[in-house]
Amino acid sequence: MRSSLLTLVTLTGHHALTQAADISNLASTLQTLSTSIFPSLQSIATSVWSHPEIGLDEHYAHDLVIDYFTNTLPNVWDTITPHAFGLDTAWRLEFSTSSTSSGNGDEDLPVIGFLAEYDALVGIGHACGHNQILLTALTAASLTRQALLDLSIPGRVVVLGTPDEENAAGKCLLRSQSGGAAFEGVDVWMMAHPTNANAVQPMNARVNAITDFKGVSHEEAVRRAYGAMVAVRDLVAQGGLPGTSSSVVAVEEVGMFECNIVQGQISLGIRGVELDVVKQTVEGLLGGDDGTYPGVSFTAVADEDGHGVNVTALGPGGHASESTKGPLVLTVETFRALSGQDGVEFYLPGNTTLAELGVVFDIRSRYTQDLDLVLESVEATIKGSSGDGGDGITITTDTVYPALEVTPFLPELFTSLLATPEYGSQTDFPISTFAPASTDAGCVQQAVVDPDSRKLVGSEKVVFHPNYNICDAANSGGKCAFNHEPGFAMAAGTDYAYQRTEVIARAIVPAV
Repeated sequence: MRSSLLTLVTLTGHHALTQAADISNLASTLQTLSTSIFPSLQSIATSVWSHPEIGLDEHYAHDLVIDYFTNTLPNVWDTITPHAFGLDTAWRLEFSTSSTSSGNGDEDLPVIGFLAEYDALVGIGHACGHNQILLTALTAASLTRQALLDLSIPGRVVVLGTPDEENAAGKCLLRSQSGGAAFEGVDVWMMAHPTNANAVQPMNARVNAITDFKGVSHEEAVRRAYGAMVAVRDLVAQGGLPGTSSSVVAVEEVGMFECNIVQGQISLGIRGVELDVVKQTVEGLLGGDDGTYPGVSFTAVADEDGHGVNVTALGPGGHASESTKGPLVLTVETFRALSGQDGVEFYLPGNTTLAELGVVFDIRSRYTQDLDLVLESVEATIKGSSGDGGDGITITTDTVYPALEVTPFLPELFTSLLATPEYGSQTDFPISTFAPASTDAGCVQQAVVDPDSRKLVGSEKVVFHPNYNICDAANSGGKCAFNHEPGFAMAAGTDYAYQRTEVIARAIVPAV
């Protein structure tokens, strides 16, 4: 197995820089290096996990990294750039070995980049494990840097701290704000994402339809919003979404919400229906213990003024890419069951003055080129649900997250490396075609996919983004939370998760 930079030299045409380095003991060398490098970097990730910050507000994480390499461990990186490319919480580290012996300037050196993330989620902390992504990037980059020095291989290493992956598509923001300069000059970008299963796999394209429903009264606005959510659920159930593996998940703009998280608590008020009838209706929808609404429960009580019934649905929440029925779906189906009766009104308990309600429709599809068609279908369904051509309904969209495709060569090298004893003899790391979620790393890759075969035919940058398991199934009863569930935040802070990240970070170094 050749080392990363030697492989990269061949792949990118830097033939003049090839060095006759002895890399036969690279795996054991990296293990030895990691024992001194990893612990202090883990302390950074642990502190970030203990201080979760939402996107574009990751000042603690930003300052922690900058301070560590400026004051605690100075003179490691040639260049340390805080607030990189005009973003307050972005940062960049750069290092290059001497290229004097090759007779070439630094501009001719092969370059490996590592992408770091460190934003958390509203209300549930690091339930996507971005503290581990930060740790992977810092560890792999530090190991690569030291290996270049020890093996006398000319090369450059870049680490880019990218804010707000979850909502603002921070890598897309960096790309647009820098005019593309943030990612230029790097041959391969590397990162790894924790989850509850191992796989090298693609990631979906994503866009949000941010929808505002207005009415002459609060109750009319709620009816419009819930009617649209019913219509979109029917569109999905009837197979009406174009594209491959397309999905739509609604998120109601109430309380502490985030556009790509299934909410764990939703309340809906109902007037004109007796309390017992409401209870029977919701109980019938829950279906007992048949698993239709896993982990979801509800309460139904009379409103304070005695003129309505407040239903509060509770559940585990989860990732917006998942099809699991959560609390919002239960209230939507309750609306469907009762809205046809005369004299029935719906409201949001404790908030009956506003004559508008916002809903974010999280839209995903396997391929970027299908996303516009899916969006058009959803928008038409939303506006058609009102019966008046969509008057009182406004829809805007946020940044598109392009699909991330699996590039050839690197996955095979990486998985074969993990199967060796130095990396735990891991044989359960498939190369999959299933896309479980979305990532803004697609903005770095800029994949080109054949419109007919859907095969990858090119990309602006090579991006390697394996997903790896941090769930200790043996000590968790065999049940592992998925990303964006509260339980995943706990998993992201365990010793087991840090041990897994150390192995993956070591494996990334020689994989390229």
